[in-house]
Amino acid sequence: MKIAGNRKERDITFHADGALLKEGALFNTEIQKMQSTFRFPRGVFRYKSHEEADRHMMECVINSMVAVQKIRHG
Repeated sequence: MKIAGNRKERDITFHADGALLKEGALFNTEIQKMQSTFRFPRGVFRYKSHEEADRHMMECVINSMVAVQKIRHG
């Protein structure tokens, strides 16, 4: 069997644990930050090929990564 990633499966417990709640809240906060910095223009796009569409998507991802770095590191 091949294992991809390092996600931890959480056991169901009968006692509340604040650490898991905190971890979930931090994850939610990081996801919200990503959405505000992802720069993909809205609208309908028509591409001549899949390669052109992939290139446009990669440019948007790269621009988003640059924007995040500028925010974090000035």
